[in-house]
Amino acid sequence: MNLIRSLRFKFIVGLTLIMLPLFMLLYYNNVYAMKVVRDKVSLTNMNHLAKNVEQNERVLQETNRYLYSLGERDPDIISLFFLEYGSGDYIIAKQRIMNKFMTDIGFYNLIDSFYLYDAVNDDLLLATAGNYDIKKSVVQRNMPAQMRQLEGDIQRPEWSIVRGGSFNALVKTVRINQQFYAGALVDMNALNDTQQFAESGDRGGAVIVTPDGRPLSDSTLNKEQIKLVGDHLTDLESPYQVISEPGSATRQYLMVGIPSAMSEMNYIVLLPEEDMMRNLPFFQQIIRLLPIGAAVILITALFFLRQLLFRPMNALIRGMRRVSRGELDVTLEAPSSSELEFVTRSFNQMIQEIQHLKIDVYEEQLRTREAEFKQLQMQINPHFYLNSLNIIHSLASLQKHELVQQMAGHLADYFRSSLRAGKRVITLHEEIEHIRHYLEIQKLRFPSKLDFELDIDPEVGHVVLPPLTIQPFVENAIIHGFQRRMQSFVIRITACLTEASSSQGGDSMLQLQIVDNGVGFEPVLLEQLQRGEYAKDPGGQHIGIWNVAHRLLVKYGPEAGLTFENRIDGGAAVSIYLPAQTEEQEGGTHAEPVDRG
Repeated sequence: MNLIRSLRFKFIVGLTLIMLPLFMLLYYNNVYAMKVVRDKVSLTNMNHLAKNVEQNERVLQETNRYLYSLGERDPDIISLFFLEYGSGDYIIAKQRIMNKFMTDIGFYNLIDSFYLYDAVNDDLLLATAGNYDIKKSVVQRNMPAQMRQLEGDIQRPEWSIVRGGSFNALVKTVRINQQFYAGALVDMNALNDTQQFAESGDRGGAVIVTPDGRPLSDSTLNKEQIKLVGDHLTDLESPYQVISEPGSATRQYLMVGIPSAMSEMNYIVLLPEEDMMRNLPFFQQIIRLLPIGAAVILITALFFLRQLLFRPMNALIRGMRRVSRGELDVTLEAPSSSELEFVTRSFNQMIQEIQHLKIDVYEEQLRTREAEFKQLQMQINPHFYLNSLNIIHSLASLQKHELVQQMAGHLADYFRSSLRAGKRVITLHEEIEHIRHYLEIQKLRFPSKLDFELDIDPEVGHVVLPPLTIQPFVENAIIHGFQRRMQSFVIRITACLTEASSSQGGDSMLQLQIVDNGVGFEPVLLEQLQRGEYAKDPGGQHIGIWNVAHRLLVKYGPEAGLTFENRIDGGAAVSIYLPAQTEEQEGGTHAEPVDRG
């Protein structure tokens, strides 16, 4: 790898060229630093503290408005009052409230928990970003006191201070109606943002205390410093106070504080004066040049990173997104960095390999589907031939020679037509001719007892379908439905076009229906057929049905289907649905697989 072209080398050289002038400037200003007066420091920290307090108070006020409005604008909370406790609708409404509370916690960045309390059923719904068990225990323990405070008609905006074991919290509860109370909980540590007081040094920090000096939040201050703060809370109206530890006049602190308007507590910042005076001259001197220097450094760094890293990475990301959308004609240009050049070349090589692999897999799938379809199609022919020979044998045993001759003629016509069954598809007209020959043969076997009707829409005669799609159902109707031999058995076959549903693509569908007036399906068998259990045992008693269903699935996928039912006036009905395609459409949508040797 070329070291000069490496990304590491360019980063080191570039950052050195950018940071060296800045270090020289900082050294120069540190040598000629000036003293900084105490009121400047106190003003800066007071502004930080005031901003922090203002943000906290604003969030608490917004949370108050949010809680007050729940009983008027939240339909789920309103509906809980009218729903039966523990019912399905009640539980669903509670879950929606929980989801909304969890979402709203993200909007109110200081809020740790929202809760809804059912006073009648003593049921607490709590959504929290912290430890659920601890927060739930705190809310349940303080709920009676919160409810007693709300016994009057006026709901006050102030928040209550509660103790939660190892932490303190602010709690606000409002009454929704006679049964429900809503509230929010804020961890006191979330209100104490100590990171913004950089001048506090190692021995300084921020803390939130009660009016009597008891600490409410975690702090870097020790117990003696917190006690010192508690002894000087009476003069918080001054911009700042200079206080000293007892017995040490040289160790002084700068204390600024602001009382809270939303609860009985005070925000306090304590700054060690010696640390403050040691660091402030340096920052005071360079404060005028920092904005300009920061702007120049930022622009230079962004330009440098953009040319070296961001542009190649963005190009690589755009290429990956195109590949994820299925676009495999992506080729990226190699950047100047050797590391990114290697990544880009590997990416281009991977895309080329994916293209070849996708073509190989697609062609193999086409060959597999073609072989499977032909095997299924050939499986149905012997099934019918055996049944036909059984019929001829039965007629010959009865010495009905004329019927044998007529049946042989129909059978010859049928077999002559069946030479076309090796094709992938035939027209509906050809399929009906098959069925007609078969039914004529059956009529010769059962004279005056079996008849059939063909109601075929003339517009669907040119529609194509897999060969021998209808015949297995006609055979099953005669074998299983024609049991009351004293009555006339009639089979009716209809074919028409119907509109497809949106899930089927919206094109026209061919509907085939085989209806008889026989005994119908047995209830147990009908339930199995409606559940599609014939597809679980292709070698069992439903081989004909399974064969047709599987061939339709292989050819048309989920667009085709079968339905089974018993008619109200007796008999069975089988419906077949498949896309209405002509020979031209079928040939255009089912290409032969490519033979690659």
